Amino acid sequence: MMITEQETVKYSYQQEIDVFKKNINTLKRRINAYSLSRLLVFIGALASLFFIINYSGWVIMGFMLLLLLVFLILVSKQVKLAIKLSHQQHCATLLQNEIDILNGEINIYGNGKTFTDGQHPYTSDLDIFGEKSLFAYINRTSTLGGINHLAKWLQYPEEAATIPERAKALKELNTSQDENLNFRASLFSLKADDLQNLKNNLQNHIPNAIQFVRSKKANFIIWFLPLLTFAILAAALIFNGILWSVFSLQLVLNFVAYNFYIKHINTAHQSLAKTGHTLQTLAKLIKNLELKSWQTPYLQKIIKVLENPKGEQTHLQINQLAKIATNLDYRNNVLVGTVLNIFFCWDLRVIKALYKWNAACLPTVLNSFDVVYHIEALLSLATLNYNHPHWAQPEISMDFCLNTLDMAHPLIADDKKVSNNFWLAENPTTDIITGSNMAGKSTFLRTVGINMVLAFAGANVCARSFHTSVFNVVSYMRIIDSLTAETSTFKAEIDRLKMILTLTQTNKNTLVLIDEMLRGTNSKDKYEGSKALIEKLILQQTPTLFATHDLQIAELEKTHPTQVRNFHFDVKIEGDKMFFDYKIKQGECKTFNAAVLLRAIGLA
Repeated sequence: MMITEQETVKYSYQQEIDVFKKNINTLKRRINAYSLSRLLVFIGALASLFFIINYSGWVIMGFMLLLLLVFLILVSKQVKLAIKLSHQQHCATLLQNEIDILNGEINIYGNGKTFTDGQHPYTSDLDIFGEKSLFAYINRTSTLGGINHLAKWLQYPEEAATIPERAKALKELNTSQDENLNFRASLFSLKADDLQNLKNNLQNHIPNAIQFVRSKKANFIIWFLPLLTFAILAAALIFNGILWSVFSLQLVLNFVAYNFYIKHINTAHQSLAKTGHTLQTLAKLIKNLELKSWQTPYLQKIIKVLENPKGEQTHLQINQLAKIATNLDYRNNVLVGTVLNIFFCWDLRVIKALYKWNAACLPTVLNSFDVVYHIEALLSLATLNYNHPHWAQPEISMDFCLNTLDMAHPLIADDKKVSNNFWLAENPTTDIITGSNMAGKSTFLRTVGINMVLAFAGANVCARSFHTSVFNVVSYMRIIDSLTAETSTFKAEIDRLKMILTLTQTNKNTLVLIDEMLRGTNSKDKYEGSKALIEKLILQQTPTLFATHDLQIAELEKTHPTQVRNFHFDVKIEGDKMFFDYKIKQGECKTFNAAVLLRAIGLA
């Protein structure tokens, strides 16, 4: 049996998963060994404490302190192993997800249903968002920013000059599959809104919350009170006496001074609390992006925004912020926080460091979030290309055209796909597609539209070749009534037609896809309305694919021989059985199946 390219892709994923599983098992054994070692060391430390209490002795005390040090080292190593284990598990999960998607199962990433919009020119008709949608199939974004980036690319066509550049960037990204997986796995460990919340706090909340450290009074407290405190302590140690009372009074004064700013400190801390893992993840990702030598101009341009006038690498600035956040988190321990603040004015000093960091580093670091979102969205498209090596990179033309070979619907399983060749005439025409029920007219329109959406986002398309100019697609397919909006089907259809006319009049690069127009009215008005719209589109020179059961519409080719073309999907009928080949053919349809279907249920 012949092995397909996609089977090869799945096999390579499975091999990687097997390696990760071995590594995961090894890490689990090592973590268990560290846990046992920690237990034994802790028991030894308790035993040492027993001997110290009962027998005293500096040697035993020293041994106990050594055991405690070993215990802390073991804890540190176990934590690092646990982080590594979690990352490996995420990698294995993401690889298994790729196999599952290729096998037709549900993607563990979001399906973009929040972007569903019946008023958008094409996303609802072409199944761009929601369950079993294009977004659900290609999405590999974990962050809200990445999700929004990818959604925008599917909602609006990119500039013609940008599409080939993005396609080159996807090729370069696909030369580093291990790096891509690590990037995605790192973001997969975060909550979807972690980066977005952190960026919002850095941009909008923290700058206002830390302005108080600019005052002379705050700076006096930060620098003078710790010096005074330790000066009095030194004097008390030397001279004793009343100086200890003075020292105690000084500590109370320090505590009062600290509480004077407690609301400001709490506000700043709230914006940075528990962001250590998020910042460390961001720093690691940005470091890898900064240190890599990118070849394509598109990726170079993305990374260029990380450059700053001082020449300091952005990932180092993020690490500085992570250290500041960690230092501020010490206040979460009441005992440690109290000691640090009454002796060193710790929180105020950390806020001062945050203020300096904010002034020097904020603009570049804010850019780093958008860089991560952009790369994450690119990896969604790059993964799609990698999973389908037989799909074609679209050729984008500045001149009006569409010429495609073996084009199929990307969301239909390979064993059920039927491909078609199609081309637009040299000048815009209305192409009328007739055919029987279930013959493939609607699927063909969606096939054209969804592949254009992929092409205009910069991804490869489900075709052997795809040569096209950039169109603003607008569709008329799923028109439904709305009880909540008090809209009948006919009113909804009229509103959609109004949208089409508005878009086609204001944008000459519009491509219209219409499937069975004016279902909500009688056949005479349906024909007259369809004819009027087609003639309007002909007059505007708007390229249109118009699918219909109405054979009268096909007769417009006689009155507009250079502006109307007829195509059809047919059906072969043998007795009460129907056979579809789902192949588009030139000319109007001559065979229909309604009578067969009615006869099958006893109505004919």
